[in-house]
Amino acid sequence: MTALVQRLHQWLHDRLATRAARVLATVVALAVLGAIGVPVLRVAFDLGEQRSAILAALAKCSAAAGDPAAVQLLQRGTVRVGDRDYGGPRVVGRAVDLFEDDGAMSEATKREFSWRLLGDQVPGWMPFVLVQSPTLVVAVLAVSGAAAIGGIWLGFLLPMLEIGGLVALVAGGCWRFGWTTAAQWTVSAALALLLFGFLWRAARGLLSGRAGPVAVAGNTALEGVRTLAVPGFALPVAMALPFLALSREPGEALYQAIPGFLDWGHTAVYTFSALFVIFFGCASTAFEIRDRQVWSVVTKPISHGGWLLGKWLGTLALGMTIVVGGFVLLACGTAFLASQKPIDERDARDVRDTVLVGRIGTKPSYQEPDPQAVREAVDQDIAADSVLKADIENGTQDEAEVRRNLAGQKRRQFLDQQRQVPPGDSREFTFTGLRDAVAAKRGIALRYKFHGGGDDEHQRFPAMLQYASGKGAGGWELREWVPGEVYTLPIDARFIDDDGTLRLRIFSAGWDEKESKPVPGTITMFMLDDSLEIMVDESSFVGNLLAAAFVDLCKLGFLAALAVAAGSVLSFPIAVLLAFGVFCMATLTPFLAVSIKNYYPDRSNGLVIWAFQEVILAIASAIEFLLRGFAARSPSDSLAQGRAIGWATLLDTFAGIGLGWTGAVLAAGWFSIRRKEIAVYSGQG
Repeated sequence: MTALVQRLHQWLHDRLATRAARVLATVVALAVLGAIGVPVLRVAFDLGEQRSAILAALAKCSAAAGDPAAVQLLQRGTVRVGDRDYGGPRVVGRAVDLFEDDGAMSEATKREFSWRLLGDQVPGWMPFVLVQSPTLVVAVLAVSGAAAIGGIWLGFLLPMLEIGGLVALVAGGCWRFGWTTAAQWTVSAALALLLFGFLWRAARGLLSGRAGPVAVAGNTALEGVRTLAVPGFALPVAMALPFLALSREPGEALYQAIPGFLDWGHTAVYTFSALFVIFFGCASTAFEIRDRQVWSVVTKPISHGGWLLGKWLGTLALGMTIVVGGFVLLACGTAFLASQKPIDERDARDVRDTVLVGRIGTKPSYQEPDPQAVREAVDQDIAADSVLKADIENGTQDEAEVRRNLAGQKRRQFLDQQRQVPPGDSREFTFTGLRDAVAAKRGIALRYKFHGGGDDEHQRFPAMLQYASGKGAGGWELREWVPGEVYTLPIDARFIDDDGTLRLRIFSAGWDEKESKPVPGTITMFMLDDSLEIMVDESSFVGNLLAAAFVDLCKLGFLAALAVAAGSVLSFPIAVLLAFGVFCMATLTPFLAVSIKNYYPDRSNGLVIWAFQEVILAIASAIEFLLRGFAARSPSDSLAQGRAIGWATLLDTFAGIGLGWTGAVLAAGWFSIRRKEIAVYSGQG
């Protein structure tokens, strides 16, 4: 049976390798693209014309001015264009949320809302993101056509038919049985693998030089592809990211689905690319050093430094293909989710204003405790605790250390009191430095996360927010909150003083509509250090995504250097253990910092145990100090929370990790192998 399959495969290969077969395949591919592209373009242009008419009907939509379009939208949830009504209760949940505080509808809301009104006219097989841009449809068709023609004439026609036929068969079967998500995932995963394949080909093309380090890098890239090392680590990424994008639960808010996808998706991309460069970098160098033979023929002679540099360059190039391909999938998945229907108008606004942006956060300023009052409180605590006082007198505990600990507790208690709002009470928070944002007319929003009681996610509590600054001082916002959930509130520039100061008073209370008076809340509201921030738009989502990719590539360069340097000095198992251990420690330094902060050597256990604890503390502190910069530059949270990755972070990452750490590790590796024999003459040639 196997021989029959092999003969059939060879027969098809010989027939499809002819010029006539390639010409016929090209014609068929273009015909298929035309059969798919023409209906898509027809739908896209038709809906584009309808959207233009809807935008014209909403041009003067203002609830304050009593515009007929606004009145109909508020009363019936529909928009009248000619003799046709768009919308309805199923599409428009709370129409009042579409309007700003002044009764007008923003241009961004009009653009997003107009597409939502047309959602029921999009065929189920057609991605909505393609409807929104005919230019994107043309670009996708052009890229697909170029890829198909390139694959046909480069000799990949048979693999394309075999793999493409299998994918089409599986996807068609899933579609036939009503498993729409499974069919979409099958096609998406196959396209993701195809994307990675083109990236591997591009990496090998860029490293096609046959002299010096570039030759070694090219052979290393060829080794990584032929041994299926890089495909093995890219496969989980190609399968996981489409699954995450397609696994949105019915009724789940886009404001939660998109950040979750970005967080988990980026973590998967970065983790598998880091693991690849660690294992492959160690294996590629360790085995060649062990065998004393360069893996493939390169131009001789080559220096030890050139060989090591080439190994690093080839390993990094393959790791970059996983990062670049993963970020392309992140962008596509985010566009797919953003085109889905939001649960309500507030969800659409939150996605537009707080997720698909890059923002910089500003925390409120808090009052610092009086140092003299802290010292007096510490003296009182020591005097009131007879056991503690006796331990200090007999030398069991160090008085200076005890005072530092008590002073830290007093400062934290003083700060925590400023973050608590008892039931029926209020507290004012002040934010500064917003003058430039107001002048540049950037988007400003309040990001808040309240805690209370046992943080029961099934309970909802009221909160009232009053603006105490700016021309709109005295304005109110009535909100409900669930403990532990993150919310956003757009801030109008009229609530900010001319010097860029915003004062916001938060009440732990609700409002009784019948009695027309506030009602005290039922629990004490408290906030953590990151629970209250003013977020200012700084960059676009695409720019933030590119910045995150740059940070990951710099960190990947360091890990690749660490792997090839360790593999060139140590055996493969020890090199992997060292490189993977450094990677884990560097990633977990925030948790190590917390542990160090709460770890105190105890002299009461004896001199030997105390000395051992001091050594452990010194080692942990040194590791945390040396590697803290690696974990501090983690783009996952920034992407998920819409936080901008600024130029200062990019330059610091490039200079510190990309150049400093990477260069130091490569130099150490060269110093260790400069006298090693990395190849032997075979006696041939």
